[in-house]
Amino acid sequence: MTLDRVETLHKIFRCYRSHKGVGYLFRGQANSDWQLLPKAGRKEFYLPDNRDLYRFHDWESQAIAYGHRSANILEGLAIAQHHGLATRLLDWSQNPLVASYFAVSSCKDVDGTIYILEALDLYANHDLTIEQIKNNTGVYCYIPRAVSPRVLNQKGMFTVHCPANKEIDLVKSRFSDTEQNLTKIIIPHALKNEILNVLDDYGIDDSTLFPDLDGLSRYKNWETNGMVNKKT
Repeated sequence: MTLDRVETLHKIFRCYRSHKGVGYLFRGQANSDWQLLPKAGRKEFYLPDNRDLYRFHDWESQAIAYGHRSANILEGLAIAQHHGLATRLLDWSQNPLVASYFAVSSCKDVDGTIYILEALDLYANHDLTIEQIKNNTGVYCYIPRAVSPRVLNQKGMFTVHCPANKEIDLVKSRFSDTEQNLTKIIIPHALKNEILNVLDDYGIDDSTLFPDLDGLSRYKNWETNGMVNKKT
């Protein structure tokens, strides 16, 4: 479906409720043409035969120098993901407003999208080993500990893709006879700035989703840009 006006978003989200990872997951992408795949599964980063996991192991062995420690491989992948490494984890949120922000905060000249996914049947345990990840086939959910303020503030969850380029299977919804388990909402680029302003009113912005000095600076720059534009 394609969003017709900002007010419709509220009505849509009332139909898809999530509670602590049960119900629905939400993801925003700034370009509606982008694939719904983790970075390690996209053609510019994809390495067959689980070689992305070896790249992660190489990253982790050097990240120790910066004080990195993780309790298990999934936690390590989550931390690496939030520092920009191409992993087989795909970010989702329990909060649809967070997904909305990522759909509208960049690529202002192209349509964005919000994905709504029914929570999957398979959930990853924290004690999952790297060998189990390599031997698994499919996509499953992972609810991380609050390994960083970003994960906490973004109500973050992940899907884990095995192998990294494994797409989410489209199946019949368990809640509706007329829908699938994945819903895609197109956000016209003309509505992006309006939605961004509404999200700011709700406290969804760079300073809250990225609770550090970088996020605060980006938010203040966004405010300053708005002040300049009002004068012209």
